[in-house]
Amino acid sequence: MSQRNTVFPANPNPLYEQYGFSAAVRSDDLLFVSGQVGSRADGSPEPEFEAQVRLAFANLEATLLAGGCGLDDIVDVTTFHTDPEKQFNTFMTVKSEVFKSAPYPSWTALGVNWLAGFDFEIKAIARIPSRSASVSRRNPPTMWDMASLGFSHISVAEPGRLAFLSGQIAATPGRDGVPEDLAGQAKLATVSLAAALQELEASAQDIVMLRVYVVNATSEAFGQAVSPLRELFGDAMPSITTIGVQALYKPEIKVEIEMVVRLP
Repeated sequence: MSQRNTVFPANPNPLYEQYGFSAAVRSDDLLFVSGQVGSRADGSPEPEFEAQVRLAFANLEATLLAGGCGLDDIVDVTTFHTDPEKQFNTFMTVKSEVFKSAPYPSWTALGVNWLAGFDFEIKAIARIPSRSASVSRRNPPTMWDMASLGFSHISVAEPGRLAFLSGQIAATPGRDGVPEDLAGQAKLATVSLAAALQELEASAQDIVMLRVYVVNATSEAFGQAVSPLRELFGDAMPSITTIGVQALYKPEIKVEIEMVVRLP
């Protein structure tokens, strides 16, 4: 029978009680960690940005340890930034100190308008180590060079055979620049999703979840972003969530798509 347990680090932050949520939830061998922020002991934000990022990573690590795992067991990471263009270099400096060498987790970065007074937040899914549990990483040559940023395109969690994909953007091997139009960017991001399915020897019927992030979203913009996805999954009907954001990790990027696949 599947087991679900809440997890809290030692000396939990008062934000958990204030807002009524858990630091993490364990379901069998997976640990789902709530978004971690750079909060001081009283729950207030660390004012200096780099220190805030470092503290958020420290809070993440403390929660992982409380759940029986560590940074190396992370499968998938999502980071939230209030000013990604300005903050990106500082974030990457801290990130490279935390994830020092391959294999790297999957990653999606989002620009947002509000983080409850904070400027950075990081959430993660981790595989809790056991004799039967493992995580493998893949950066296939048919997809753009994400390893150079210190992350992986695909993280596969065993058992359960779930593959978590980093957010895919309009980038392909050997191509410089991205199309200016949203529809063109969505088409290239979908090409990367198709390449990942081929790498995993999976099909659209195996897609569990899609998340589509669109900058300055409108109903028309979401229609353009989702159109090539419909061609990809045909009569398959995966769960899908569409989210409007203020920015993605580069100013020219207009759409980013996450995917989780159950391997056949």
